[in-house]
Amino acid sequence: MDKARLHHNGEVGKRIYAHEIMDEPWWRQQKVPLICPFCMTPVVSVRTAVGRAQRGALFRLAAGRLHEDVCPLNPDEVLKKIARGSHGVATMVEDELHLVLPGDLGQIGAGPPAVDVDPAAPADPFGVDIATVRPLLPRVINSAVVIARFLQKHGYDADVVAQFKVRRHGEKTVMNWGEFCHGPSEGDLARLRERIGDGGQSRHPVAVYARVTAIERDKWQQRPVLRFADGVGFTVRIRSNHPSLLDPLSVGDFVLAVGTWKVWVPTRGRPELQMFADEHWQLAHWTYDDVTRRSGPPHCPPPLSLAQRTLRQARTAPAAPVPKKPGAFPSARRPGEQAAPAAARRSAQPPAAKPFPAPPAPPAISTQPVPVPERPAAAAAPAPMAPEPVLSAPPALPPRPPLPPVPLLPPEPVRPTVPARPARRR
Repeated sequence: MDKARLHHNGEVGKRIYAHEIMDEPWWRQQKVPLICPFCMTPVVSVRTAVGRAQRGALFRLAAGRLHEDVCPLNPDEVLKKIARGSHGVATMVEDELHLVLPGDLGQIGAGPPAVDVDPAAPADPFGVDIATVRPLLPRVINSAVVIARFLQKHGYDADVVAQFKVRRHGEKTVMNWGEFCHGPSEGDLARLRERIGDGGQSRHPVAVYARVTAIERDKWQQRPVLRFADGVGFTVRIRSNHPSLLDPLSVGDFVLAVGTWKVWVPTRGRPELQMFADEHWQLAHWTYDDVTRRSGPPHCPPPLSLAQRTLRQARTAPAAPVPKKPGAFPSARRPGEQAAPAAARRSAQPPAAKPFPAPPAPPAISTQPVPVPERPAAAAAPAPMAPEPVLSAPPALPPRPPLPPVPLLPPEPVRPTVPARPARRR
């Protein structure tokens, strides 16, 4: 907890804050009893780091004590409130809250958004109410943000974190919250990188809870890039092809990023644990003051516009087939016939062109006179007609008569001889 109240001589005193612990105030030196800011449960101040992550000073419940049932910091009441607002994605199992995750990332955004069930008080001085993220997020993401903010207020106390479990859809076994949501310590992100491996990616949706340490620009397209605290030997970044998803975030914001995380190994430089944001609901961010322990309302980037979605579909659409050259038609094949291998087609020589057939020779010319057919004799009495037999094929046509002989050309006339001229006399 980040606040408490003094309880001296049976009277409730003023509120005190965790950032005062480091200065050793008078109430710590005099060991004044402290109680919860919302109920009468005793609490103690803690100055040193707690657990595996380095944290600042805070207040914790006294040994063996629990918050009252009406206290808003009672984990049991908060768990029930989260279950009511999740619309079925989070269920209570004894004293634990089980968050059910879908099988893949696409099913998260396909679900209906969360709605407000228990609206926050309009003038809450401590900011402990569980608020719905605006714009409305899918129910799974909204419940995960609520859990992360609640654990942040409790300093990620190990006893409180143990009450939250995660179960994937279709599986009976549950896993701890830290196996789904990695952060805020540096060791949590190192375990995620080791589990994914260089060049690999997470098989299921994974959440990372971290704080933005810098906003960089892409080297080639000058798009914004979110950078978190570096791990030992690797960096942690969030990239996106849509600048509108990263522009609303600032340095110092706390982010819950849900998606497919992978380890990219560049040619030069350290490996990068990265996530590409494609939808607005993958990023929820809020502010948190480490001194006053006050948390701002959660937000998420605006959804993608219709133009952005159309451009993304055009980028991810498969390339159209390359049209063939005009005149090149595929050879027809019979059903079941397989095409010849490419090597055989390349090695096969084209068939030689067939020569044109020679014209038929003219029929031989006969020099014999054409015989004149004789006149038929007088017809005798017709005999009775017998039935014609049924022919299986039509009768053949009679042969053509031979061509008439071509008359011979007349002989050339003989030219008369001219007598020689007599010689002149001298």
